[in-house]
Amino acid sequence: MKLAVIEIGSNSIRTSVYRSSKRNRFKTLDRWREPVRLGKSIAQSRLLTNDQIEETIDVLKEFQDRIRRYDVDRISLIATAAVRLAKNQNQLVFAVLKETGLQLDIIDEKEEAFYDYVAVRNTMRIKDALIVDVGGGSSEISLAKKGRLKYGLSIPIGAISISDVHLKSNPIKEHELETARKDISRRLESLKWMNTSATFVGLGGTLRAVTSILNREGKRKKNLHNSVITCEQLDDLFYKLAHATVEERSHIKELSDGRYEVILGGILIISEIIKKTPAKEIRFSNFGVREGYVFNYFHKMDRQD
Repeated sequence: MKLAVIEIGSNSIRTSVYRSSKRNRFKTLDRWREPVRLGKSIAQSRLLTNDQIEETIDVLKEFQDRIRRYDVDRISLIATAAVRLAKNQNQLVFAVLKETGLQLDIIDEKEEAFYDYVAVRNTMRIKDALIVDVGGGSSEISLAKKGRLKYGLSIPIGAISISDVHLKSNPIKEHELETARKDISRRLESLKWMNTSATFVGLGGTLRAVTSILNREGKRKKNLHNSVITCEQLDDLFYKLAHATVEERSHIKELSDGRYEVILGGILIISEIIKKTPAKEIRFSNFGVREGYVFNYFHKMDRQD
């Protein structure tokens, strides 16, 4: 069976095409993405603009054309924080159905955290894991102990929202960084369960970019999955990026797709989260919501056979 999953995120729309194999496993046939900053307006007004909805429709139609060559059995269309937080989300759902024939499934906070957990559980041999997925509009945090999910939630702060609300100068001023840190830390105060012995597993666009930069600079493996980032490396990179101008950051190839505008907000969230834990390093997972959705989907299909 072949399944295509399109994920509408806060910073981009991503698509992957999968083919199922033996027992809840699958092969990724192709993947691609298009930067679409839905999270930009959400942080300010909680509304998707008509231009954003039209751009989303155009990208989805383009993706449908690319998917057709794979002769898939099903296309699943899911959306995360940017659409979930939008007051006019129904306008997008209706427009997508009318223009593309696709039914948009807006996954809730617990589902998103659960899919992250499923992805990590199936791709990393880790029993105790604190799983942190920093996206554009929200951050999902899950705790697995002895291979079982104990906690899973979403907090409505992401790389885009923190950057847009707090980090407006060019280069960023120290007092802006301090205000952003305090805002993030305040939102994490109630999550006492994060202070536990567990492998810190990070995923999402911010950490993908960070891992890519550090692997390139260290001339390490190009395969990002399971790469390890120390807290010191993260702090050093943040210091370097924070003292660069927006234009200077835009020339870093791993940030050239628009992530240079929001990377500092994303790293700040990760830094504040890891301070609340005993962890000294981050293990990066290149698999997240989409793959967790697919593992779960094929598992359900196997049970029906």
